[in-house]
Amino acid sequence: MSLRMMLPRQWQKTALISTLALLVQSMPAGAQTRTVAAPSTKTPVQHVIVIIGENRTFDHVFATYQPTIPGETIDNLLSKGIIRADGSPGPNYGFALQFSAVDTFADGYQISPGGLSLYANLPPPVVGDYVKPPFPTMAEARMHENGLAAGY
Repeated sequence: MSLRMMLPRQWQKTALISTLALLVQSMPAGAQTRTVAAPSTKTPVQHVIVIIGENRTFDHVFATYQPTIPGETIDNLLSKGIIRADGSPGPNYGFALQFSAVDTFADGYQISPGGLSLYANLPPPVVGDYVKPPFPTMAEARMHENGLAAGY
């Protein structure tokens, strides 16, 4: 079975579990059997749900996050020493090496392709704006990136 066939089932399972969790959280206090008192907050907000858009990873958003609650931990680029708090390379920067691979499947998708090799030159990280845009015109960008806003 290919990954493409499995993904909808995994999404359905995740959606079902998330929905059930939200339903349990929204039940009246008497309907739940809790032994722990609900945490108090400084504002009426008790939950925040963050939806991260396409092509944004955990490291894009939380790479240098440092927990503020005693005992709370996080596994991110900063905690692994890959970068420093200011974003500069850390002592374990080498762990962030990126590889290219060769996909030999006819459908153009392999979970674990072979032919791994280090990139000779990595493109610069996009922080702020491109030095040399990937597309010379907006018309060409729209051909490759459907859904761009009209004023983009």
